[in-house]
Amino acid sequence: MNWRSYQKNHLKSLRRDGRRSFIPYMFFSIIIVVGIISYILIKNYPHARQQGPIPQNKTAAGISPSVSMPLRPQQTPSEISSAGTVNLPDNNVTRWIRHVMDIYRVRYGAVVVIDVKTCAPVAVVSKGDGFSAFKAYPAASLIKLVTASAAIELQHISPYALFYYDSRNASQSIRALTNGYDDGRHKITFSMALAKSNNPVFGKLALYKIGNNNFQTYLERFYFNKSLGPSFLQQSRASMDDNTVDIAQTGAGLNPDTTLSPFHAALIAQAIGNNGRMCVPYEGFGSSAQGTKQVISPGTAKELIEMMRLTITKGTSRRAFFNRRGKYILADISVAGKTGSIHGDDPDGDYEWFIGVAPAKNPRIAVAALVVNGSTWTIKGSYLGAQAFFAYFFPDAAKKLLHER
Repeated sequence: MNWRSYQKNHLKSLRRDGRRSFIPYMFFSIIIVVGIISYILIKNYPHARQQGPIPQNKTAAGISPSVSMPLRPQQTPSEISSAGTVNLPDNNVTRWIRHVMDIYRVRYGAVVVIDVKTCAPVAVVSKGDGFSAFKAYPAASLIKLVTASAAIELQHISPYALFYYDSRNASQSIRALTNGYDDGRHKITFSMALAKSNNPVFGKLALYKIGNNNFQTYLERFYFNKSLGPSFLQQSRASMDDNTVDIAQTGAGLNPDTTLSPFHAALIAQAIGNNGRMCVPYEGFGSSAQGTKQVISPGTAKELIEMMRLTITKGTSRRAFFNRRGKYILADISVAGKTGSIHGDDPDGDYEWFIGVAPAKNPRIAVAALVVNGSTWTIKGSYLGAQAFFAYFFPDAAKKLLHER
């Protein structure tokens, strides 16, 4: 064999051996990739479930709201009966919310829908032994709306103001909540801090810019520690010691002793959607005309709505209002909202809150939703809130889906 033939055969042998030696590496690479994909799918499985019972082509195709008046209660709620219960609305909105709760096996949950202008209850749904839309539970980050209101009115803080913070948006670190007002490696606008529910920013706002006395005043403006009217509406509580940690934790929504009922949460959303006028003391279940109280200025309410819109488009509620293809599920109905999440013990679990108003430019309804997730995860309050908006603004679609099922 001459030299050229030898080299040719030698190169062929090297290529053949190279291909064979590559097979084990390729095999292990495939196993690693499959493992990573499986981990991601398992980790995100609960979020995937949130795409829920609404057929996405129904709204993504551009269903427009009915031109007729939206659903109203079929019966007028009265005061507490001798049995200690209240006659509540029974309509397609109510039935759709119950249907969604059943589909996702929600053990404890509550949804309240209120007409922003008339204060009439459109839907009040509770599920779970002893769980009620009228009882108070840990308020979580919904308190950030009170903190934001005080910051806007007392300190004239712009939605575009920059804040500096350390750690993560969801950090509960005492150091991150209480370090210097302008200290931090990261920066974020006031609007995005609300949309992302940034704990350090709101903790420092309450501590350094608002203070204990002013914060207590604004909590009372929003009817914390005050009677909401009927005795069955449990008082929402908010108290804090005059110390650095307690003020910062309360302002960020991390104080478990700050409580709020789903019905009161809906009234807070209603006030923001009604130019700052809240339906209190609440007479919507009685025969008397409902009055309102100015709890924040119309300008503050308008700024809050614009900030809360980012919660839906870029913040903590995005998964509930957009399908897997990135399509907004409510067609041309814009929503302004706020979420909250905290662990509670009565019942034990993770409390997932959502409140919001829609349409954002001229709100007609206010929604509050709360789900308590135990060891078995179901859905978030933001998903229930999105479903309540769907049933209200797309009654024909909701009715059809109910009949189909």
